[in-house]
Amino acid sequence: MEKSKLKQMIRDCHAQNRPVAVSFCSHVPQEILEAAGVCSLRVLHTDGVEDIAGQALPSNLCPLVKECYSLCQGDALEEADLIIAETSCDGKKKMYELLTRQEQLYYYQVPQGEDRSYVNPLIRSECGWLIRMLQKRFGGEVTEEKLRTAAEALNRERQSVMDLMAIQQQIPPAAWGSEILEALEKNRHHLNPADRAKANENTREILLSRGTLVPKSACRILVTGCPASAVYRKLVGAVEENGGFVVCFENCEVVKSNRRHVDTSAADIIGAIADCYQDTACAIMAPNQLRFQILEQLIEAYHVDGIIDLAFQTCHAYTVERDKMRRFCAEKDMPYLAIETGFTDADLGQIITRVSAFIEML
Repeated sequence: MEKSKLKQMIRDCHAQNRPVAVSFCSHVPQEILEAAGVCSLRVLHTDGVEDIAGQALPSNLCPLVKECYSLCQGDALEEADLIIAETSCDGKKKMYELLTRQEQLYYYQVPQGEDRSYVNPLIRSECGWLIRMLQKRFGGEVTEEKLRTAAEALNRERQSVMDLMAIQQQIPPAAWGSEILEALEKNRHHLNPADRAKANENTREILLSRGTLVPKSACRILVTGCPASAVYRKLVGAVEENGGFVVCFENCEVVKSNRRHVDTSAADIIGAIADCYQDTACAIMAPNQLRFQILEQLIEAYHVDGIIDLAFQTCHAYTVERDKMRRFCAEKDMPYLAIETGFTDADLGQIITRVSAFIEML
């Protein structure tokens, strides 16, 4: 997404008399923001943002954290009513404390365990804090009915992403992986879940109706790890210009977050939302067994030939988990390649060389 487009989206929300909340992480419960009448914009990557992170942050920090700082501290989000500062990775949660417009922030505490009975009540508690803050700041009441309606809309959007990704299960697949990710990026420009879901559904029908363009002989690659939006052009390009194609993105912006659904028929809707967001296979979770359970299912469903594990430079959660991923792939007899990169093209040649050698080996 371009910075100018992000700013225009914020203004378009205000033109509809809706306050705007910006978030950067799939741990933030979008259902609550939507139920409060807030236009919820989840930002994954923004082009055209001046890099001012060096004013406050060390140079050897995750590029995603540095980009979030530049977005929040610069003028890109100055018209947003709220920035949800989720305490996911350590670098990001400490970065938020350095921002000068603290009145614009709301700190959402992310519990980091998937196997403890007390984690679900902690998420419920955070949901309650978020609801009370939104009601106090923007007025209106977040009712059970509004939460169920919002959950139904977001469930449909998540399912539309999974349905679009699932067309790649075909042999040969219906589209190039780059087409899938680019369509998802474009469709996120819509301001509400219903329109985003409709756009994803339309994209799926268009891709299915045109016939496949991908050679049956191309190697089927699954990409896992950090959010791929910021680097997909060079990583996916290296795959799809050298005899392979990305058949599945397990990353945050595709499978990892969209495989979750809220049980809208549950008697306790807040509890159902908490269940959904605890079911997040993020590397900040300790232990993080869920990621590997999901990957085992995806390998079979998408007929995967090899896995590329994406990590951003100094993203400790994913780089440390890499050894566990390597052992998992060895046990499954699944070819594996680890790529550590940043947001520039300085390592493009190296990535092309390594990826093409990996695909040739397959």
